[in-house]
Parts: sequence; structure tokens; C-alpha cells
Amino acid sequence: MFTVFVDPAAAPTDKRRQCITKACQDIGVNIDFVPQRVERTISWCPPLNAPPSALSDIQQEVVALLEAEEAVNMIFAHMQLKQGEDTDDISLTKWVESLQSALSGQNLTVIIIGLSKYFRKRKLNDRQQHRELVTGKPSRGRKKVTPAGPCISTEDAEEAFVDVQLFTGCVVQDVADDEELAAQLKFYTKAVRDKPAKKNRFESAFSFLDEGTSGLSVNKSGQGLAKVWKHQLMQFKNFSAEMADAVMNSYPSPQLLHQTCQSCSTAEAERLIGDINVRRSASVISTNRKIGKEHARRIHKFMTSTDSEEIVK
Repeated sequence: MFTVFVDPAAAPTDKRRQCITKACQDIGVNIDFVPQRVERTISWCPPLNAPPSALSDIQQEVVALLEAEEAVNMIFAHMQLKQGEDTDDISLTKWVESLQSALSGQNLTVIIIGLSKYFRKRKLNDRQQHRELVTGKPSRGRKKVTPAGPCISTEDAEEAFVDVQLFTGCVVQDVADDEELAAQLKFYTKAVRDKPAKKNRFESAFSFLDEGTSGLSVNKSGQGLAKVWKHQLMQFKNFSAEMADAVMNSYPSPQLLHQTCQSCSTAEAERLIGDINVRRSASVISTNRKIGKEHARRIHKFMTSTDSEEIVK
């Protein structure tokens, strides 16, 4: 069975353990709290009967957890280094690089827990201080809360996150509490579990070419041109074989379609293409639909553009 391995140091409280366990149970996967090679990391393992390629894909992913207090110190050290100041503390980028070195090329994602809570406390503290300065009296009714550690802003954190991603390729995310952490791990686990099945979905730019990546053959008599035209149409985004057949019934060759696009205004040509009927199947319960405006726009752009570098979106 698919299993999530959580380092015990990543779930130091019963509440966090319970949240993570429930999230795994909700999607039908096992969870095991066992020491990992790198402390406070989470990894995944497929069933024993999974093919070697799936094992490699799934074990490539690792998540590391970081508490907000430590993250604040690392972000503050990062800002000090950016400003040319000396510091004995490790910066967030250096910490991520040390993890990546220990993980030997695995894909690392870092989740910081409670950083948004730190910023809320900092904001509340700033408001209380401002109120005291204005009124000249200490705030009443609410205990003054000052976050421990150095003072950083949300802009400092965002800048540090961007630098980490630029220099290490690692994505840093922030979750508010244990419940949000469990929800995020639930999302990651589903994505990692489905990774092998989806890996090859978009590997080929022309996945519809069942004859192979070398393309289609056309003999001297022109046999095979119809298939080439059909597959050319199917290169458009979400353009099915039935839609390609419908266009070919109206315009058996690219030249005929090109002539139509050139001889009409843009609006008229797109209307003609968009109104082409598409029959979804040949059975008695077959349904009809039209090519539609968006597909018509793409086809017309492809047929009329004079810019060889233009990308048809």
C-alpha cells in the first residue's frame, strides 16, 4: 500500500500527528512515523509491487518542515547578508542548500509552519504601540504580545523565498497551523501518488501521432496527405480527432482553408470555421456540436499570421 513516511521530529506534538494521520486516512494511504535520513522531512513509498520507474519517481520527492521561529531567524540572517552585514546565523538559502546536499538531488519542498501567525502578532503589537504613542496610555484589556526573535516584514520573507527558488530551485510555502499543514500534505500525497501515471502525459508535443515520433509518410502520389492534415489540426489545444474530421470535411486541404481565410474578413472567416458541425460518434445516440469561437480563432490565426515567431495560444 502507498505509504507516507514522517520523521518524528516533523510532528513533535500529538495534535500535529493526529492531523497528519487523519489526512492520510482520508485518501486511503498508510502513514508511518519513522526517523528519516534528514531530520524533519517527509517522504513517500509506493506499494511493493510498483514498477521500478514508479519507485524512482515517488522517492524523488521530499518535503522538509520548518517552524516559524527558526524561519524568522533564517530570513533575518538572509536580509543581513543581502545588506552586506556579518552574521553567525545560517540564512534560509544556506539551510536549503545544506538539505539538498544531504538529500542527493531529490526534489525538495519546504513548508514553514506558523509564519503568518508571527506576522499577525507583529502587526497587532505594532498597532498597540502606535495606540500607546497616540494616547500616551498603555493599552487595556488585552495583554501585549511581542513575537520572539528578530523583526522581519512580509516583504523580507517574500524576498527570501524568491531568492531560495532562484538559487536552489526549491519552493518555500507557508501554512498557518497544523490543520493547514495536514491539508497541504494531503494535496502533495495525492500528487506524488499520481505522478507515475501522469508522467508521460505531456512528454511528447505530438502525442496523437500514433505512427511514431518520426512523423507520417507520404508517397509520390500524395497518399498520406490527409493524415498529415488531420494531425496538423490536432496540434491545436484540446482539438479532438472528431473536430479534425469535421474541419477536413469542409476543407479537405490546408490550401482550401487558407484561401477561405484570405478571402473573408477575420470575423467572417472565424464564424465560418466556428460554425462547422462536429459529430461526436457514428451511433444512433451521436450528438452534434460546433468547432466554436476559440478554436476558430486559433485556426484563423495559424492560417493568416505572417510572423513566423508568433505563438498560437
